[in-house]
Amino acid sequence: MEEKCKVPAVEKADKIFNYLYYNEAATQTEISRELEISKASVNRLLAVLLELKYLSFEDRKYSLGEKFYFFANKYERYTLIKNISRPYLEELSLKFKETFKLNILEDDKIRTIAKVESSDLVKIPVSENAIFPLHAGAASKLLICQLSNTKLDKLLEKTLPKYTENTITDREELKKELIKINSRKISFDNMEHSEKIKAVAVPVLNKNNRIIAAMSCPCFPDRWNDERMAKIAKAMEKACTEIGKRLEYF
Repeated sequence: MEEKCKVPAVEKADKIFNYLYYNEAATQTEISRELEISKASVNRLLAVLLELKYLSFEDRKYSLGEKFYFFANKYERYTLIKNISRPYLEELSLKFKETFKLNILEDDKIRTIAKVESSDLVKIPVSENAIFPLHAGAASKLLICQLSNTKLDKLLEKTLPKYTENTITDREELKKELIKINSRKISFDNMEHSEKIKAVAVPVLNKNNRIIAAMSCPCFPDRWNDERMAKIAKAMEKACTEIGKRLEYF
């Protein structure tokens, strides 16, 4: 690494994290002595890292803090949801010969964390880890429908990007749509994100009735009719209820 790329404070913090990972807990004196960092530098670093919750302090010893647990727990939670949902996605795809995917809200975007594509030669392909905008798409609208006005105003521009002629580009108009979606707990995409692709999405709810993920089924308009989509939506709702129960158990 070139000298100009180094950040001494970050490198020292990295050494502290590694040391505490292997030693679980240590005093300020032990950290300074073992890592050969001056007491003054260690004192300043520990104070900042403690305030930012990267470290915790108990019985005069420092250990890795709750922020590391939060990062690890977030990854484990997504992995758990993905593993639990996959058999249900497979069953639905086999039954209806469509693509099914599970999506989550990740900061300012929607991410697909699990998917099973249709076995048909003509199908809608979806990449795992694909990302989508917040305002366009069945799963996208469902996953933001419970956010507060303040949060929505922070995440959404007043004029939203237009992807097709059907994309909702006005933030206030979108909010009205979100209220309906939150009430019905079902969302539709009428070719709003991609031309010639419709979709339906239903939520995975926790015990507090909060949406933690959205299962969606994109399909071509010529395969879309109200009776068939009602059957698909009902089957998805049943699967999402079972996924929610299994997540609560774990």
